[in-house]
Amino acid sequence: MIPAEQRRTALARQVGSLALSHATAHRPLLLRAIGWHNRLSRLGIHLPLFLTHDLGLLLTTPASSGATIGPRPLLRELALGADPLLLLQQYQQLLELLASSEVIERAATWRMRDELVVVLLARVLGDSFQRWPDPAKAVGQGELPPDPLLYQDLDLLQHFRDFDPAPFWDLLRFLFAHQMQIYTSLEQIDLDTLRLLGALSPTSNSPGSGLDLVDFYNAFRHTDTQDIVDFSLELLPSVLETKRALGVQTFAVDGYASIERRGAIDSLLLTEFAHEEELFEHRVAQNELFYYGREKEPDPQRRLQYLLIDSSSSMRGVRQVFGRGLALALSKKLLLGGNEVWLRFFDSRLHELQAVTAADAVAPYLLSFRSERGRNYGRVFHQFASELSRLRTEEHRQVVVYLITHGECHLPTELVEQMARDAFLRGIFILPSSPLTLDYLGALDRYQVVDRAALASRQERRDRALSILREAGD
Repeated sequence: MIPAEQRRTALARQVGSLALSHATAHRPLLLRAIGWHNRLSRLGIHLPLFLTHDLGLLLTTPASSGATIGPRPLLRELALGADPLLLLQQYQQLLELLASSEVIERAATWRMRDELVVVLLARVLGDSFQRWPDPAKAVGQGELPPDPLLYQDLDLLQHFRDFDPAPFWDLLRFLFAHQMQIYTSLEQIDLDTLRLLGALSPTSNSPGSGLDLVDFYNAFRHTDTQDIVDFSLELLPSVLETKRALGVQTFAVDGYASIERRGAIDSLLLTEFAHEEELFEHRVAQNELFYYGREKEPDPQRRLQYLLIDSSSSMRGVRQVFGRGLALALSKKLLLGGNEVWLRFFDSRLHELQAVTAADAVAPYLLSFRSERGRNYGRVFHQFASELSRLRTEEHRQVVVYLITHGECHLPTELVEQMARDAFLRGIFILPSSPLTLDYLGALDRYQVVDRAALASRQERRDRALSILREAGD
């Protein structure tokens, strides 16, 4: 229940707007709608709460689960005039039009996380809201408190009556006049991109997930991401088969796997007790006893897999599609293999480091990143060599670097040899314009060349990427 002293606040006004809501479901979504509203506010889109609630419900609740469109019974108690009632009928028609879209029908069957729902709301209603010529549309707007106790036993009618509803009617009139533009914005959402981000996203909506709404938004905004999405979807089914390798453990679970120098007393080889007492004590002091070892997961100290991706102008077009699609699948495979994964773009400088904790966190970034700089490989790799040296000497990390670039990435051989002393270097050179003749190839741990023949057809491109993925993580 909203306290009496907050009855004339923006919070009460937003809650009162729910009296105009026309979408309902068996499972209430008010708290999720408040989360959507708050995230939309961070994008500069301050929609009334009833709009956010209704369209968000259509995006997350299929009709088969009880989602319905129609006015709330309490609207009869408001005694609205003919013009507001007509606007609400038009609003219902708009919701029904949007609900008939294939995008809504497909999206509602996927368990999308809240960040993705917010981006879809922004794509559908954001442009229309920004064009709405109300100079006060952002006045007093802000985030709503997520406290569930505030929204118990709400008197929606009283909160609605406390405010002038004229701005709501103006907005509904504007939206209905531009309904085809709104519907077109919805239809322009690419289902493959939605499926890729939805498939990679976990179903939890915990706060602090670290996902960048702007990256999510730009993943749908840029038209050239479509080829990257299609290529990634071709690779991901094989990547999802990746399993983590087993190791050896010293605690008593599962069967014996090896003989070890460390272990618990109950895993001690029985033959060790055959030694004389003095010799046995000496072997204990010198850690020379033998123990049975057992199967286990890898040790917590994991390899650091570092993806370094060229984003200069030379990597546009088919190079960018192959490189970023491969990077997305590669990061997913390495994560599933139990590795720690870092990702970084470079052109004339090293861009911000992305510690990849889950593939859903890096997918929007990979799709939306745009480089506006030239290239300066000498500067970039001198800085990167210093970082590799620090990781080895100060943090004692074992690093594997995947360099995704083209055939003209010229570097001093001495610099590459220096990096090779601190990390395993694996090069992936995409579509060289001539035979690969880089001087430092011998200093690399291994390298792959993706030539024009490998990109000649969709099947060849997929097979070449899968061959690279099969060798990854070794």
